[in-house]
Amino acid sequence: MLSALLANELDYLTILPFIAGAAIRGLPVKIVAATTKSSGYAIVARPEIDSIKALKGKRIAINSFGSSADFAIYQLLSRNGLDPNKDVTLQAIAGSPDARFAALLAGSVEATVVNSPFEYRAEQKGFKTLLSVKETAEFVRIPIAGLSTTQRKIEKEPDEIVRVLRGLRSAILFLQSQREVGVGLLEKLLKLDRPAAERFYSVYRDQYNPDLTVPDSVAEEWIAVGTFRAKEKINVKPQVVYDWTFAEKARR
Repeated sequence: MLSALLANELDYLTILPFIAGAAIRGLPVKIVAATTKSSGYAIVARPEIDSIKALKGKRIAINSFGSSADFAIYQLLSRNGLDPNKDVTLQAIAGSPDARFAALLAGSVEATVVNSPFEYRAEQKGFKTLLSVKETAEFVRIPIAGLSTTQRKIEKEPDEIVRVLRGLRSAILFLQSQREVGVGLLEKLLKLDRPAAERFYSVYRDQYNPDLTVPDSVAEEWIAVGTFRAKEKINVKPQVVYDWTFAEKARR
């Protein structure tokens, strides 16, 4: 995807931590909007595990080392008094959340990081949502969804970027104000039953970000995703990864 963006085969990408990592490596890309306030990650575990601290000695599935999911569980463990390098075993299981869920079902791991609403499927199989999306966001934010583009686009087509962001912002405000429409979309797109769609609409509504910007403390988490496992720490300013001028214009 990044190669296609840099080759002008794509105008925008929507995965933010990935772009932040490219920006701190010196590539000419920027995040121009964050459409959510947090990652949307939840932590699910076997039913007998009742807290983050109870994960000590357990095996936890992530998608890959150095990913945003890896960073999320690393921070959650650290902030709850556990050493992610010694107190748990992190297992990288590539592929979709289904692969990690299959490992949980098979007993190969005791917990995993999932993208909401995958925790609903886990609950239906008797597993426990150890931390909900809202609870996870109290420890770590790292918004995943938004809009990013190249420096070339920023310099040559700034007006288009503002128009795109105005459209995104209007869509967010519409979904936040139209509950029935939002619930119906969740039923259709995520294949949820009505009670689950009602439940998750409330969760997602609060996570939508019509401001389109986030504070520097959150941008620093994007940077940390790409650097926290590096042997040599990289110190860069948050402004290296974002340009909020277009979001500010889109709000006017």
